[in-house]
Amino acid sequence: MKKCKISKWFSGAVFVNCLGISIAQAAEPPAAIIGKDDWLYYRIELSDAVDAASTDLSLDLIQRFNRVLSANGISMAVVMVPLKMRIYSEHLPDNVKVNDYMKSNYERMSKALQAAGVSVIDINTPFMTSAKRDTPNPFFYRLDTHWAPSGALLAAEAIKAGVDTNPVLKKALEATREEKYELSNARRVHSKARDLVDQLPPNSPTFALEQVTPMKLTKTEATKEDLLGNRASIGVTLVGSSYSNAWTGFPDALRYTLQRDLLGISVGADQGSWIGMESYLSDDSFQTQMPKLLIWEMPERDMRAPPDFKFRDARYIINNTEWLLRASAWAQASCKPSAVTAKLAPVGLAASAANMKGADLAAGPTNDSDFAEIGFDKPIEKLDYLFARATAAGSKTMVLEASGPGVAARRFTLNVPGDDSAHALKTPLPSNANGFTKVRIYPGKSNGFALQGLQVCRQPEDILR
Repeated sequence: MKKCKISKWFSGAVFVNCLGISIAQAAEPPAAIIGKDDWLYYRIELSDAVDAASTDLSLDLIQRFNRVLSANGISMAVVMVPLKMRIYSEHLPDNVKVNDYMKSNYERMSKALQAAGVSVIDINTPFMTSAKRDTPNPFFYRLDTHWAPSGALLAAEAIKAGVDTNPVLKKALEATREEKYELSNARRVHSKARDLVDQLPPNSPTFALEQVTPMKLTKTEATKEDLLGNRASIGVTLVGSSYSNAWTGFPDALRYTLQRDLLGISVGADQGSWIGMESYLSDDSFQTQMPKLLIWEMPERDMRAPPDFKFRDARYIINNTEWLLRASAWAQASCKPSAVTAKLAPVGLAASAANMKGADLAAGPTNDSDFAEIGFDKPIEKLDYLFARATAAGSKTMVLEASGPGVAARRFTLNVPGDDSAHALKTPLPSNANGFTKVRIYPGKSNGFALQGLQVCRQPEDILR
């Protein structure tokens, strides 16, 4: 984690010029706060009631996204990592206090999501009340923002308990393949987790390495295969922040408590939870095998930063509604046909009859100026999205340029695998006025470009209501 600077936000809270988050002012307090007893804290955890408005935007998006997943046979559990400042407030310096908003916001957010039908698993309560909180193995590292192995295990145990008491989540878990795991403690070692030390200004006190007891996961039975050697697919996915990175031990702790293998995806703070979730949804791991149970881990402190959070790196700022439309499109298990139809126009790559295979396009090598143009028989609407199977061998991005009479043109960039296989392409093309009537797809420099099964699909009618 690189050195950070702090910039004030309008609420009086602070945000960090680190991992892609932009800075409004210089000469602000350091990102790390030195507490008592050699404890360090992340200043970004400070918040107040002014943050409730932006937090509520995140809560609204999550509950809408949850409805989409449920309609497509996926059960989601939301897990918020509690504030280290609240869990270990006794080690804060005397001039830093956990205010009433910080004390109650976790419960407020959980209740709001649950009232909207979202399954939320409470991590805060076990962290606050566990008899193991004040031991030589605290739940958070003293010198780092992340949970320590003991905290990762307690979180995993809370998730298992939450799944067992939730009929929807329990049914989803029981529909997945059981595995046999054992968990043991490895030899106690000095931890290298000390990202907050790097956030201190020069000439700050030095801190000795803290000791930690890592966990060791062992699979006690081989995965069962059928007569043809095929294994059942993994039905549990963990999508999370750096708290879900393998080095924290959290994915392995979950494998143990759930007795299931899982697909673990961890996305750094520079991209954030929203980009992380969309990246997973667009990946083949989701598009070819949707999970039964999706666990979405998000740090509590990040809930006040919806997709359009203005202090995020500009590359990762997304209109809130457009994030929801994009995520929803990727999450659709099947195409509900729209009233709009799409057809390749006989221009660009499709101008050559040799490139056309019926209604599909299969072209040879392409360069940056090559394009395929798709025309719509009527303006495409906000709830419509373009679907196709696309191949762009050697290219990592495709640019879509949408236009139409009386509508300002827009460019959309899609990340693509860049191999020679066909992958799902699902993207809405929202405009701020009347809908677009055509879109040009620029595959970039590739060894071959193809579009198959082109159609326009329709989002759920209630997604924006």
